[in-house]
Amino acid sequence: MKHLYHILLPVYIGLLSSCTYHFELDDVGASPKLVLYSYPGSGDTTVVHLSRSLPVSQKGELVRGLKGADVHLSVNGEAVPLAWTDDSIPGVPAQSYYAVKAYEDGDKVNITAAAERMKAVSSATVVPSRFPLTSIKLALKDGEPNLLQFRIGFTDNAQTKDYYALKVERKQLFWNDGKYSEESSTLALNLDDEPLLNTSSGLDDILMIENGFYRNLYYWDDTKIKGKSYTVRLNTNYEADYEDDFITPDGTEHIKRQVKYRISLYSLSEEFYRYLKSLNDQKNNGLGNSELAPIRSTYTNVINGIGVVGGCRMFQTKWIDNLQEN
Repeated sequence: MKHLYHILLPVYIGLLSSCTYHFELDDVGASPKLVLYSYPGSGDTTVVHLSRSLPVSQKGELVRGLKGADVHLSVNGEAVPLAWTDDSIPGVPAQSYYAVKAYEDGDKVNITAAAERMKAVSSATVVPSRFPLTSIKLALKDGEPNLLQFRIGFTDNAQTKDYYALKVERKQLFWNDGKYSEESSTLALNLDDEPLLNTSSGLDDILMIENGFYRNLYYWDDTKIKGKSYTVRLNTNYEADYEDDFITPDGTEHIKRQVKYRISLYSLSEEFYRYLKSLNDQKNNGLGNSELAPIRSTYTNVINGIGVVGGCRMFQTKWIDNLQEN
């Protein structure tokens, strides 16, 4: 069973923090707000994380989870019961509300929450269709044997406005005289061959414009590929597997190394997409970070509060063996 929360956990821990400060122009008189995050649509568990913000002008301790709040989840107008957990359980982080619920494409999800001394909040989203995958292939880039290319084919639905995202993980497996270890990471990919994601121009360096993707989660919409079949092409350095004996002062060591890859593909609701885009805009706002331009705000669709409720569908491959040398 796949749980979207754990797959997106690195993103969540970064700027999708449950502990949130907020700034307002009239901050002297500002009050704490409810902070709501939920990503319904993938797997059979929906997590609703509720916390409280703290205006930057006020002192106090940030609360990670609000137990005992009046929280309601409904799908297509029908109430879905929520439970609370103090401790983390499979698929659910500690101090969160959750519901066991499978979703269909197009389900309309509404969440409301109220807690003492704060305005009640509400938010809504629609569960998108699944990622329309047609093929996945690993190959060396033509003419460049040191570049491994991930080729991900899909067919966009011409009848709907669609939003997508992906990430690629690499796992390195090591054996040293039979002792096993491994390292995993999310890849920062080379976008030179992918016009949907590579939006840089010759003026970017001059204007201090960055084009990175937050937490190496790459996203796009279907504006340029409406109703078409398309192949996303993303590159990384090719590192071949190896196995050999090495002579050391202590004798001969037998060393083996293998590389595997895993690809996660997402269909996003418009709200989730806009939220990711706002995170990226903040990350890449070099002028704002240098106080030469305004700091960009984080998107929210939580009325009277902070956070996001965004529908999401996820498909994750098994670990894929490295491309072998001829």
